[in-house]
Order: sequence, then C-alpha cells, then structure tokens
Amino acid sequence: MAPGRSIYYSNRALCHLKLEKWSHCRDDCQLALKFDALNAKASYMLGTSYMQLLDFDMGVEALIKALKSAKKTQKSASFQNDIVAELKRVKKCQWHHEQQQRIARHVEAMSQLRRLFGDNQKDGVMDVGANNDKIDALMAYVEHMAQTFEKDMYPGEVPDYFMCPISMEVMRDPVTTPNGVSYERHCLEEHLRLNGTIDPLTRKKLTHDMFRPNTSLRAAIQDYLDKNAWAYEH
Repeated sequence: MAPGRSIYYSNRALCHLKLEKWSHCRDDCQLALKFDALNAKASYMLGTSYMQLLDFDMGVEALIKALKSAKKTQKSASFQNDIVAELKRVKKCQWHHEQQQRIARHVEAMSQLRRLFGDNQKDGVMDVGANNDKIDALMAYVEHMAQTFEKDMYPGEVPDYFMCPISMEVMRDPVTTPNGVSYERHCLEEHLRLNGTIDPLTRKKLTHDMFRPNTSLRAAIQDYLDKNAWAYEH
C-alpha cells in the first residue's frame, strides 16, 4: 500500500474528469487503486468514467466498491450519498442506452418486414385470393405484436404512493406521520424547519419524534427501482 502515490493519481484523475478526458481518468483511477485499494474517491471517479465510456456494468461494479470503501474508511455521509446517487445515475443511463438500442433494432426489423411483404406482393410472388388473406392476417398479427412490444419498451408512470406529497419525487427514505401519510424524510424535516411543528396535511402538531420509518414502503420502492431503472431521479 502506498497512499501517497494513490492520492497523486486520484488527484490527476480528477483533473482528467473535469476536462472530460474519460479514458485518461479511468487509467489514473486504476493506478490509484493499485497503490491503495480502499481509495474510495478513485473508485467513485472510476465508476463515472466507465459510465461515460458506456461500460455500464464496470461502472456499477466500481461504484459498489467505492461505497464499500467509503464505509470501511468512515468517509462522510454526504460523500456516501453522492456515491449512491451516482450509482443510480449509472443504472438509469444504462437503461436509456439499452432502450435506445432496443428501439433501433425494433424499428429496423419492422421496416424490413414491411418492405419484404410489400416487395413480395409487388413482384407477384404471393398468389392472389386465399393466400393474400393469409398474408394480410400475418401482417396484422406482426403489427399487433409490434404494438405490444412497443408498449413494453416505453416507461409508464411511477405509482403515486411512491411519490413524496411535498417534493413530488420518488421517495428514498419514507417516513409516516400519525395520520398515515408517508413523506420523504428530509422533505418533511425541511417543512418542519420552515413552518414549525405543523403537519403539512392535517395542520396538527407534528414533531420529529412522531415520524415512523416506513420500511415496507422503502423496500417496495427499491424493488420497483431495481426493475424500472428509468424511474431513478424521476
């Protein structure tokens, strides 16, 4: 282990990151980690570099390592939150990138199918009468399947009960008030700081010690986000 040399390379990697020289940033992060495997900052920047280079799986792996290193070396909670936010961003970018590829393949396949059907009918390859009815039915089926596939490709709406009533964003740390309504913790804390000990809905007295962590809702939201990466940062 050589922490001094590791810091040198991670600082140089930061310069590359600011200049958006992603391959150079990646290389220096890897050198930094060679001298200090627990350099959480290097792992964090490595994850960002991989994302920009479209190597999303490696980006996720690097950021998970960054979070473990940050916890092990007792880095600040704000830095750990930054890592978690970047991890979510990488997953969302990966979903969008893969979705664009799926859409492009789908559009090209449908274009080729329509062209094939049209050319065959134009060239007289297909017999008239009953065969044409079969071809029409087949094309209708293909169009139906295409529409079904397209519905699956495009995201829907995040369920309302996953959204904080104050910020209208997906909750990460939901807490429930005595009247049964859940809010994002920091949003509710900010509301109390600005407005006093008043429930935002009922206007009754509400203090921090009356919050109750909604662990079941938090687990449900995390499961939803794991299956619907597009919903990150919604």
